[in-house]
Amino acid sequence: MIHSKKMLVIALAIPIFALAALTAYKKYVLSFGTEVVLPITGYDPRDLLAGHYLIYRIDYGVENICAANLGQQTGYVCLEPKMFSFSEPDSCKKLIAGDCINGRFVAGIEKYYVPQEKAKDLEAQVQSKTASIVLSLTRSGQSQVKDLLVDGQPWRK
Repeated sequence: MIHSKKMLVIALAIPIFALAALTAYKKYVLSFGTEVVLPITGYDPRDLLAGHYLIYRIDYGVENICAANLGQQTGYVCLEPKMFSFSEPDSCKKLIAGDCINGRFVAGIEKYYVPQEKAKDLEAQVQSKTASIVLSLTRSGQSQVKDLLVDGQPWRK
């Protein structure tokens, strides 16, 4: 009986610890990462399970991203100086790591959650105005979306 209670506590503690560690890491990236603003174009498809997400394409300002890649391979977009590479660059000041999947660069920052009541209006604004995202980048290329800007202003205004 005592042994099973210990196992139950351990089984419950592991996912809670993992969730806390993930949350702390995301907060670290947001707090201490280098801030970058990149232009986007997008639309808001409906996802019944996940709510409303604005899904967009990011303009990294770099030519030939994932060129000649037909499978899946890790890639790196360097924003300073502007370049793309399949190996991690040594002298890059602002780096975004991601995967080239069938010729498209995916870094896990291509969607932004918006509340249901704001989704339609925000979708129209992003399509008709200048939109951009604010990212926080680590030295290793991990990135996290901080905010969505419409005409240079946070979308919540």
